[in-house]
Amino acid sequence: MGYKFQLGFDELSEDEQEKLSDWAYDLLYKLYDNEAKYTASLYDDIGWTEDVKTFLRYNANKAMQNLGLEPLFPDTDKDVNPIVMNGLSTGTNNHDFFSQVKLPARL
Repeated sequence: MGYKFQLGFDELSEDEQEKLSDWAYDLLYKLYDNEAKYTASLYDDIGWTEDVKTFLRYNANKAMQNLGLEPLFPDTDKDVNPIVMNGLSTGTNNHDFFSQVKLPARL
C-alpha cells in the first residue's frame, strides 16, 4: 500500500503534497497520543510502558517511511528493546499481509 500511496502522492502538486503531509503527521501524532495513553493503562503496573512506547514510536516511523514520508520521532530500531525486535524478525520473508503489494503482471 505504501508504494501505491507514493505513486499517487508523486502526482500531486507541491501544495497538495504539503497539505497531505501535514494531515498525515497530525493524524499520526493523534494516533500515537491515543496509543500511548492506552499503553500506560496496560503496562504501567509492570513497568513496561516506556519500552512499549519506544516500539510504538519506531513502528509509527516505519509506517511514515513506508508512505515515503520522513519519520516523526527520533526512535530507531537501535532504541527498541532487542527482545521485541527479535520477536519481529522474519528473516528475509515478509509475513505481514498488509505490507504486501500485488504488482501488475507484465506482458
